[in-house]
Amino acid sequence: MGIILKDVTVVAEETASAEILTLRIDGGTISTVSEAAPATSPDDTQIEARGKLAVPGLVNAHTHLPMTLFRGLADDVPLKVWLEEHIWPRERTLRPEEVYWGTLLGLAEMIRGGTTACADMYFHVEEIARAVDAAGVRALLSYGIVSDELDERGRREMEKAEAVITRFDGTAGGRIRAAVSPHAVYTCGEAIWRAAARLAAEHDVPLHTHLAETREEVAWCEAHRGERPVAFLERVDAFSVPMLAAHGVHLDAEELVRLATRPVTIVHCPKSNAKLGSGIAPVGGMRRAGVPVALGTDGAASNNSLDLIEEMRTAALLSKGVAEDPTVLPATDVFDMVTRVGARATRLGGGRLVEGAPADLVLVDLEGTGTLPAAAPLSTLVYAAHAADVTDVIVDGRFLLRDRELVTIDEARVRHEVKRIAARYTN
Repeated sequence: MGIILKDVTVVAEETASAEILTLRIDGGTISTVSEAAPATSPDDTQIEARGKLAVPGLVNAHTHLPMTLFRGLADDVPLKVWLEEHIWPRERTLRPEEVYWGTLLGLAEMIRGGTTACADMYFHVEEIARAVDAAGVRALLSYGIVSDELDERGRREMEKAEAVITRFDGTAGGRIRAAVSPHAVYTCGEAIWRAAARLAAEHDVPLHTHLAETREEVAWCEAHRGERPVAFLERVDAFSVPMLAAHGVHLDAEELVRLATRPVTIVHCPKSNAKLGSGIAPVGGMRRAGVPVALGTDGAASNNSLDLIEEMRTAALLSKGVAEDPTVLPATDVFDMVTRVGARATRLGGGRLVEGAPADLVLVDLEGTGTLPAAAPLSTLVYAAHAADVTDVIVDGRFLLRDRELVTIDEARVRHEVKRIAARYTN
């Protein structure tokens, strides 16, 4: 039994021009992308997709899914205050079951917005994996390590990080992969960083961390580590393995040149960085230097949404405004960040609509009130569309969203449970 999407709009990779094609999915793979109608059988699901844009599933390359539970609890404060006075005290009381429901809420929101894969860093990872498996998305999961020394506490942190790899990497039919996540240069000491890099190398998984998010972080690193964050990470061999480095707001030109020679992908989180007053990452400079840049939302407590379509638009507009140049970060480039670059950096696959690619794709309504007329479909997606314009989401050949209805998540139950849990943190 296959899925056939008839007369759907697809943007050609080489020319960025729109074509009306038919896609066929067999199992978890795109088997046909053609102008001609493919062979069919009575068991096939055939969908008339005229007026809809098919794109690869979007990849949220940096988030903290359970933080949906803290959405709106600490707005309009600096990052240090946000973390130390509002978020960390609440996180210390989080229960595993609460993490599960908060994760499902985040996954429901992401699926509705066309996100099919994400890189998540948090704790109670077993509950996050349980939610990811049930929802049907792809995810790179990791335990957020916080320890300044490789003492007894530090060793326990490393054991938790390794347990995520041994227990979950490759599970859920290969949809779940694992990473090692030392939280940041200011929350993990040199010995922890070296141990994390060794652990990642041993298991052939990437590192996932926060890097140069604020000026205060950079100044702290210079004062306490004696060097800027990139130099510190070089010294502790953190770049000996592939790395997802979230934010990069305060990387200088010299650091970008150095990072371009390392297996590092910067994950741009424009809304979170702007909302927390951290600044605007030099995405144009990163790309000119040859540093790959993916896109992420960060957590819903700092964004405050997990809408990657909105994140694409924000990234493009901020970059143009800062540069005073409308040609900076065009729609094609920011779309590449949220598909191909993110898929490659997270090792979750996908990112392309070609024969033989994983069947992870999204249909977007081009004939809605806010998207019509769609003279340039990709630009329409980036500059005009919203999550509500996503009609269908398929991952691994399976519908997760069909005609704007969630298939794998009981949305009413999730909302009920989250409202019950949230009362504990808002009172």
